Amino acid sequence: MQNSLSVIKQPIIKPELLFGSSPVHDYGNMVMTCQMNGDSMQPTIEPGEVVAFVDCGGKIKLDGIYVFTRLVFGREVVFIKRIAVLPDNELMILSDHKAYQTYTLDEDEQADMKVYGRVVASLAVRRYV
Repeated sequence: MQNSLSVIKQPIIKPELLFGSSPVHDYGNMVMTCQMNGDSMQPTIEPGEVVAFVDCGGKIKLDGIYVFTRLVFGREVVFIKRIAVLPDNELMILSDHKAYQTYTLDEDEQADMKVYGRVVASLAVRRYV
């Protein structure tokens, strides 16, 4: 199953009421969503949860959890990962689940990376029917 991106097309007048105070820069004043598939971010984000994220201008300037795409075998794949900003514009990509390895991307390796936004919340989805 592949993650998919969507937009809740409602502007947020006061994002801090929904997400609390945060150093997130909401460039587009829109909340986007993506469903977490896979277990790489457990226990922080569980499989099936919906993450809400805001536009960060396509740049990663602060450590946090981000939604981004990269090419994998010629196909664009959506990732939800914790990212730490390192010196020399390198990015450390981390999974919260200990079974997954951490890796670093230098500037050249980031060329195929498209950053959609910084995660500000996750929501559990429970089905009753």
